[in-house]
Amino acid sequence: MKKHLILAGVLSVAIIQSQPVMAVTKCVALNSSSTTCTSSYLQYEYHTNWAATCTTNGVSTPISGIGICSSTEGAAPFATATELDTSVASDDNKHCWCKMTSPVVSRWVFLGSDTSAGNCARNCAYSCAGNAQHTVPFRSALFGSLSD
Repeated sequence: MKKHLILAGVLSVAIIQSQPVMAVTKCVALNSSSTTCTSSYLQYEYHTNWAATCTTNGVSTPISGIGICSSTEGAAPFATATELDTSVASDDNKHCWCKMTSPVVSRWVFLGSDTSAGNCARNCAYSCAGNAQHTVPFRSALFGSLSD
């Protein structure tokens, strides 16, 4: 009886190990030079999430992301960062940053500073989506700063 159990165990392991392993890879055609994006960016006023549909070589890819207001000011428009700070003094959080979160994750991309934290909160995601549609250097920074 022990022989049969051991044999059954060995055969089970052999069968399991011989099964093919499936992996999923998602190919996304996004680059700054030949990609165009469209967005209904007006709907993202007073929001933190934004979205657009980008097309490269006839292949459309929906993208989405977040826009936040930080106390960290970028060195220049479209500068990138891996992390941001916020301040307890809410008026310090007037610097708009955008991040793509789907289908891949980008670094934070600096858009600019607003006159107040309230204006930044109103306009940041709206500006992220609008820049995805209209600004090639923004798309270059976004698509050129993809992370794991």
